[in-house]
Amino acid sequence: MTITNQQSPNRNPGRQGHRPDIIVCHITEGSFDGALSWITNPASQVSYHYVVARDGRVVQAVDLADTAWANGTTSGTANNGNQHSRLATVRNRNVNANLYTISIGFEGRFSEKQGDLSAAQLIASVGLITHIRREVTRIFGITIPISRENIVGHVDITPRHKPNCPGPAFPYDKILTQLNPPQPPETMRFDIFGEIRYIPAFIRNDRTYVQARPLLESTGHTVDWDESTRTVVVR
Repeated sequence: MTITNQQSPNRNPGRQGHRPDIIVCHITEGSFDGALSWITNPASQVSYHYVVARDGRVVQAVDLADTAWANGTTSGTANNGNQHSRLATVRNRNVNANLYTISIGFEGRFSEKQGDLSAAQLIASVGLITHIRREVTRIFGITIPISRENIVGHVDITPRHKPNCPGPAFPYDKILTQLNPPQPPETMRFDIFGEIRYIPAFIRNDRTYVQARPLLESTGHTVDWDESTRTVVVR
């Protein structure tokens, strides 16, 4: 997947100490070129980190280390939009959701597709989220879980203001399944820099795994075991 850059001025440098652990999906309500023009216009006061065209092209407009202006909540007031979120994480943190989210704008109009993606967009979304998760691990030292609490829509952040963003037909389940496919039989599950892979069963032998671990660690990697998901995590 190729990601091109068209930087938006609509951002805040850094994230005020927060680390992004939620990816928010939006519908652009317009064309790809129109969305890029809008989010790079200072007058709009709007931006996404990435925009994905119907044909699968991906443009990055805001660096992951910076705060995009996409999700419509604020900090420091009693009525800041967070209290209406569908997500307990957003309600409990009660700060500007932009500080700990990464936003992706998908080209489309709710009235036409109800948020459904083209085949090319679906492929691009999986590749892009894989890239984002890998980069977040590299930059911030955390892993964004593959779940509906961490890969969400704008409607999950501000349901009163954006009830149709990205729309009921948005393919969350397809994206999550492709990011985290069911484990094939006789394999071991590996999380290698945020990308899930399944290795043939012969490495399930503890001795083989122990032999592989010093090799990985000698090349500067860390190797851990996540008991909750029974995953070998390589970083």
